[in-house]
Amino acid sequence: MPRLLFLALTVPLLLLCSSPSADAKLDGKEWKAAQEEFNRLFAARGFAEDKAAVLKKIAEDDSGRAWRLLADGLFKEVEILAGIEKELVDASGEQSAVLQRGMKGFTAEDEARTKALAAQIKELDAALELERRAVTGVVEAVCAGPELLRKNILGRAKSGGDWPYRAAAVRVAVLTMGEKESWSHLLRTIDKDDDPRVRLAALDALAGASERWEDLVIGRLADPSWSVALRAADIARERKLHRAVPHLINGLTSASPRVAQGLGQALKELTGENFEPYVDIWSKWWEDHKAEFEKDVEVKGGKTPEFPRIHFYGVEIKSDRVLFIIDISGSMKLETKNDNPLERWKPPPTVTGPGSPPPPPPPPEEILSGPKIDVAKHELKKAIEAMPKEYAFNIIAFNQGATAWKDKMLTAAPKIKEEAYEWIRSLDARGSTFTDGALRMGFEIAGLINYDEKYPNIAIDTIVLLSDGAPTDTSFPVAKLMDHEIILEHVREWNRKKQVVIHCIAVDMQPGNEFMQKLAAENGGTFVDR
Repeated sequence: MPRLLFLALTVPLLLLCSSPSADAKLDGKEWKAAQEEFNRLFAARGFAEDKAAVLKKIAEDDSGRAWRLLADGLFKEVEILAGIEKELVDASGEQSAVLQRGMKGFTAEDEARTKALAAQIKELDAALELERRAVTGVVEAVCAGPELLRKNILGRAKSGGDWPYRAAAVRVAVLTMGEKESWSHLLRTIDKDDDPRVRLAALDALAGASERWEDLVIGRLADPSWSVALRAADIARERKLHRAVPHLINGLTSASPRVAQGLGQALKELTGENFEPYVDIWSKWWEDHKAEFEKDVEVKGGKTPEFPRIHFYGVEIKSDRVLFIIDISGSMKLETKNDNPLERWKPPPTVTGPGSPPPPPPPPEEILSGPKIDVAKHELKKAIEAMPKEYAFNIIAFNQGATAWKDKMLTAAPKIKEEAYEWIRSLDARGSTFTDGALRMGFEIAGLINYDEKYPNIAIDTIVLLSDGAPTDTSFPVAKLMDHEIILEHVREWNRKKQVVIHCIAVDMQPGNEFMQKLAAENGGTFVDR
């Protein structure tokens, strides 16, 4: 938020709190010491525990001047958090540029810069986590203050400001929803804030609420943002919100492939049934079971959307926004022999219930044999061909470096597909296997390592990673094996809410298999070994 805008929004608060009240609890010396400590701490990053302690001390004053400092503390902490996030974006962008240059081989200078950036990013990740804790501490302190303090804070958020401030304010509203202004702000924000990240912040806070949360979560099951709708479905499932069942069924009529899977999983766990996410089956089931749930809710029924069957190395990809990350290291030139997946395929268990559809057909045609890079190109082209024009996709190719086909997701229009095929044909296998850098680039494109207004939506819900070798680092002149746990920890940070599914295909891979298996398992994906 621009400083001038912040000052304009704080005028009402300054008028109300500009002078100490007669019943202030801290004497002049104590107040001055607390104020000086506040100014020192809130001009710096970190110190979450120390900041919480000084806020607690300031709150003891129980006066207008104390509430003004608490309000300033929330703004200052969000401002610090946004600054760290901006530095992280810049460092990640520079690392991507270095990785792009490194596709044909790193120089000693590239290696040195990559290591420096990796260290900087690690430091920023740690600082970000500390700052999140600090923001939580300020939010809790604000919630312990008087209602007048929160009215002014929520008024600022209502009047404008950057999304991180609005996200912090809605957390305050959730924690004090018993107050009229907080409740009104929460209802308005969760329904009308244009930025899905703010609505996600509201849902995250509601996930731990003890009252008045159910209808708010149910209302987000039909949110226009796939990530918000999916988070609402996850909360309904985790908190065993049986009232959500008919709303989950209704959501299936217009859900994207990824959201449909989330709604379907919630329905399975809440009902004990094992139906696939077909709205017609669940609607008929509801007619026989609605007395056990919220029977007055109308389930509209309808026809289940027909999603195209998209396969990559036999793995079905249930997504309309998918990123392919393809290993083009030197070993991808080697020959591979694939058998026909149909020979190992077994029909899935029959889906029972009224109007049950037939089981899905077997996998598509045989996967080719030959140089692994040629097979990968063939499979990639085949998967993209199956996408309808409204789907979105992108591709990252990586070796010791990484390069993206485009800097953002593009729809699968025929002309765009042709451009992608031409780019795929140009790929050549060489170098080592810096998987960590490719994944970071992928999450950057997804919008999960970007915090500015340019990326309000998570652009990717599924990543498909193909590799034939254990992950290596960017050491020069010879790359070294990289600790798998470091990469997994990075992905845990980028994919904090597990909304992006990661499928992993290992091609003739011996060392490194366990990494790919764990990466898929931790992120809701499928692992296959070819």
